[in-house]
Amino acid sequence: MFPKSIAQKIMIFYIAGIFVTVGLSLIVLSDIWLIKQKIELEGNISNLFETIQEIRRTEKNFFLYKNEVDYNDNLSYIKTVKNFIKNQKFEGLKIENAIQELSGTLQNYEALMLQLKENISSPSVTSLEQSIREQGKILTHIAENIKTTEHKIIKDSLNNILKYSIVLIIIFFIIPFILFGLGLTRLISGPLKELENKMKKIAEGKIYYIEVKSKDKEILSLVETFNKVLKELEAKQKQLIQAEKLSSLGTLMSGIAHELNNPLSNISTSCQILLEELEDSDTQYKKELLQAIESQTERAKNIIKTVLDFSRRRELKKETIPAQTLIKDTIIFIKGELPTKMNLSVEVENSLSIYADKQKIQQVLLNLIKNAIQACDNNGEIKIKVYSSTQEALDKHLFLKKEGKCVGELSVNKEFIIIEVQDNGPGISPEILSKIFEPFFTTKESKGSGLGLFITQELIRDHEGCICVDSVADRGTTFIIMLPKE
Repeated sequence: MFPKSIAQKIMIFYIAGIFVTVGLSLIVLSDIWLIKQKIELEGNISNLFETIQEIRRTEKNFFLYKNEVDYNDNLSYIKTVKNFIKNQKFEGLKIENAIQELSGTLQNYEALMLQLKENISSPSVTSLEQSIREQGKILTHIAENIKTTEHKIIKDSLNNILKYSIVLIIIFFIIPFILFGLGLTRLISGPLKELENKMKKIAEGKIYYIEVKSKDKEILSLVETFNKVLKELEAKQKQLIQAEKLSSLGTLMSGIAHELNNPLSNISTSCQILLEELEDSDTQYKKELLQAIESQTERAKNIIKTVLDFSRRRELKKETIPAQTLIKDTIIFIKGELPTKMNLSVEVENSLSIYADKQKIQQVLLNLIKNAIQACDNNGEIKIKVYSSTQEALDKHLFLKKEGKCVGELSVNKEFIIIEVQDNGPGISPEILSKIFEPFFTTKESKGSGLGLFITQELIRDHEGCICVDSVADRGTTFIIMLPKE
């Protein structure tokens, strides 16, 4: 049965590797032992060759000086060679026939040397010496052949051992390890890659459960743990969302109550005055009180309308919009509110497009442009710039974010479109700057609802973008919007 655990598969391969290693080691050791024997034999054959050389040397000395010591040494060396041939086993070896030939030639040589001593003074001694020399040459030639042959045998054996050792290592070691490595990599990396892709889909909100095709216990256990963690996270997330909803609802209701309290108080006060002054003949004063009631009622209606619009936010309908067209169409809505002496300039990068919900982005731009108009004098200046992201812009964003002047997050490794709305008004004081995106915060007293910038930053968040504010006292304010290109 095929194991269903990565650890078991590795253990089986490890045990198989041990058996293969032991088998190869035994084969190599046996070959080394055979080579050792051959090397020892070659050493003995080298000694044999040297002994035969000594036989020839003593032979030559005896013929020259007729010294009996040389003669006896010659016979002693002959005996040594004979004992070597007798004691060594050459059966089945390639040099067996050469050794037999050497043995026969040595016997002839010995017989001639014994005959020489008996006929040392006879006239035939010259012929006998010539025969001995010829036999000696044959001995030397055979010994050289034996030595050369044995050396070649050892060399060939070593080459053969090296060759088939390499083949065995490749077949039983390298190839299995490569195949196992590739198989293990595919076995592990495949499910892990699939798991990574599923986690990305979970992060994108496309799936809520992980299922990976794998039979390995470790992978299945990992997937099961992930799914368990995901379920726990989902439960915690639901609790957090519920708590956040309740908290947001409380904040919203508190803000609405606070914002509605002022106009209602003014209406109530005006009504009381009217009731008290009902019999008074001052019509103009009564008219002013009624106008105040109408103004405060309109303000209350605007607050309610803004809250309702925000609560009914629809799903974004993103499309690719030419930046030039977007800015041009937006300015048309605001043109009637621009003072005659106010200068509005637009600078848009050529062929630049924005991928966004046109209506929502126009709402963002209208909020920012209206704020800029209200911040400037009648002869103020407003600049709108639209351009592709640059390193300088990203560095500035990081700086403002570090100072807490940005809301929203930028996705990593994405290109961005930057929209700047700049005015030359009085700027925003540091103590107010940190609160401008909070709901119901306003510095316009009765003119604003305090929801404009809050809704603006929410819409930018919906577009996966970021909005920053850079303001310097007496030099103006710049709102910087960064939206993903795609």
